[in-house]
Amino acid sequence: MDRTTLKRAQDNGIGKKEKTMNHSRDTARSTAVRDMETTVKTLAAYSAVSAERALNAAIVDADITRSWEEYLTLVDQYYAEDVEVSTDVSLDPLVGRHRLKSLLLGFLAPLHMMAEIGGLWVSIHEASIPGDSLDEQHSEWSLELIGVTGRRVTQTWCVRRRWKQSRVVSEYHYAHRQDGEPLSFDDLRIAAPPDPDTVTPS
Repeated sequence: MDRTTLKRAQDNGIGKKEKTMNHSRDTARSTAVRDMETTVKTLAAYSAVSAERALNAAIVDADITRSWEEYLTLVDQYYAEDVEVSTDVSLDPLVGRHRLKSLLLGFLAPLHMMAEIGGLWVSIHEASIPGDSLDEQHSEWSLELIGVTGRRVTQTWCVRRRWKQSRVVSEYHYAHRQDGEPLSFDDLRIAAPPDPDTVTPS
């Protein structure tokens, strides 16, 4: 083998070795990037699970007899600005944290008055539902109302929340059920407003 042939063979060997080394570096870099992406997704998913548990515990622990403001504070703390809330009984979703708080206020303020003044007993319970995705959390809820007469009504429903960076970006309520008849003024320590047709002018 002459010197030229030997030199060419050496150069080819070095070139193949460099290509192999470069390929190994690229493979290692790609693997590292994939591992990092997987780690980030896993951490985000576990963050969603932790936030879901914290939110649900805070809802259950809040006392509607004391105040309704605790619930609105949770909306500010856990819900995205452009959160979308929908139900299986309404075709139009509610979009935005401000609109969600307005809707909740319309329900919570009267409930607070009935509990604080009217003697209504309010109890809420939650149980998690196993799901396939950590980013999507399901739970079952029950709201029990008992009047001073002992009559009670229970509302149950399920909630599916989608999380992004520890914020709820989507919430869907489904499987609503009611056990018991709706309560009336007779079940509260609040006098019913007089019927204008039966009031005698003085």
